[in-house]
Amino acid sequence: MKKVLFILAVSVLCLQIDGFSQKTRIGVTAGITSANMYGEIGGEKIQDDSKTGITFGMLLDAPIGKSKISFQPGLHYVQKGRSLVNTNSQKDWIALRYAELQANFLFNTGGEKGNFFIGGGPAVALDFPSARMSKTLVRDPIESDYWLKAETNINFGKESNSDFKGLDYSANLITGYRLKNGFSLSVNYTIGIRNLVPVENGSDEIRNHCFGIRLGYLVNNK
Repeated sequence: MKKVLFILAVSVLCLQIDGFSQKTRIGVTAGITSANMYGEIGGEKIQDDSKTGITFGMLLDAPIGKSKISFQPGLHYVQKGRSLVNTNSQKDWIALRYAELQANFLFNTGGEKGNFFIGGGPAVALDFPSARMSKTLVRDPIESDYWLKAETNINFGKESNSDFKGLDYSANLITGYRLKNGFSLSVNYTIGIRNLVPVENGSDEIRNHCFGIRLGYLVNNK
């Protein structure tokens, strides 16, 4: 499956090379994410807090003919996961990291100074090294208080000792506004489709959900 993602990424590159004559533009994005995981484990619903992370990546914007529709594939580094404990003295969270390939189709409005866009498409995410992390506040009566940190690697796979399945796939929704000079502000919501429970058992299920805010810039094709 990891080879599938690689083939898709190569396809994006080929589309970039072939598409410059059709006013295809290349761009970059960066922003923040608010992620959580939803589902049910052992008959109990997962009700944890969201976790804040970062995202950045590259994308293409290829107009389809003379329509207001464009195809916008992008490869992004995305931090997902969830917060397990969040108090003044204890913080535990699951930090999942992915390389996510999104293939969005956008409808673009017209405008003299810029345009709104809205759309969506499928997304495939390849797991990067991830961890369960914790910070405990240690009260020191002599020196200053300090945080004691701990980290345990996440094991991706389909075995009984795995934490989550590795490859994730989802649906992505996006909307935003782009200025004529290429700068844009967008929000997106990625809805997890794949059940990430390594060994599915009864009603057990867990899925990634992620909300993102991104600043972007498309280079004008000359």
